[in-house]
Amino acid sequence: MTTTPELSREERDAAMVERYADGETLDAIGQSFGITRERVRQIIAKVGGTSAEESRKNRLAVREAAATNARNAFMAEYGELARQIANRGVTRPDAIERLKALFPAMDAELAEDALRTSTIVFDKSLMEDIFSKEALAAGVWYLLGSDLGLSPDRQWAAVNLELSLITELRAVLESAEATTDDVSTILGVIGAAQKHLTENPGASITTNRYHQLRGELINALGLVSRQGAFLWPPTGQTLMKRFGGWNECLVAMGIGTATKGRPKGLVKFTREDYDQAVADYCLFEEELGAKATLLGYDAWVKKEIAESRKRPSGASLRNVYGSWSEALRAVQG
Repeated sequence: MTTTPELSREERDAAMVERYADGETLDAIGQSFGITRERVRQIIAKVGGTSAEESRKNRLAVREAAATNARNAFMAEYGELARQIANRGVTRPDAIERLKALFPAMDAELAEDALRTSTIVFDKSLMEDIFSKEALAAGVWYLLGSDLGLSPDRQWAAVNLELSLITELRAVLESAEATTDDVSTILGVIGAAQKHLTENPGASITTNRYHQLRGELINALGLVSRQGAFLWPPTGQTLMKRFGGWNECLVAMGIGTATKGRPKGLVKFTREDYDQAVADYCLFEEELGAKATLLGYDAWVKKEIAESRKRPSGASLRNVYGSWSEALRAVQG
């Protein structure tokens, strides 16, 4: 037990009041004076010291100040390096792993806290990181076949689909509680779509139709998303990020490009317009001391439009840059 130097009763009581006002707990004060926390509380109440609520607030303030100082110290030492790593399209956990491997003395928990609250833009672990490129493309084949009303061609699929793709899709779909018959049907439709394209090279599907069918089929099959399970087929945003755009995705698969969609969102606005909009929004949030988010951008666009300033929508930004993270990187350098 720690003790304090001999003090008069008045000095002791004053010291208790001061320490409690600074946020120290009744237990800690009592231990240093060799008395119970209840006795400390009675003395402070008698002297007229800080209330329990005020002391709690002070403790929280002290802790937050210490946490802020720790975060600032971390960013001063590792912040620029973390920003350079993020600019290579790395997720925050992977960036921390890199730093921890090279700088073993670094506190990983502090790194997570500091980088999570920083303005550095890291990539997120999305479905394109979970699924192989072939599995992503298979989602387009499946919905194209569904859109064309093709019957499953299990024979063609059994001969021509790669075993690695069959194995991956079975695992993914079964984790989302698809039945074995569902898996067989899906693989058969993928095969039918690929066979159909060899005879009808102009077959295609628009991104809007893809989104519509994806929602309908996921509901019809009763696929579920839970911890450790990822819904397949992937979203159109996932495909566009991986391939650089919807038409680019179709071209990479050898599918005729959909002519109804706008090319990369650059019809109404120029790329300079997009960059300027993101930069202006980031400055707006910075002046408010807030973090720039896609949801916040959409709200900001509505205010801009109300003041007769035309700005591209958040959906258009994702189409042009591939993701919100890439949009921020484009203007942050």
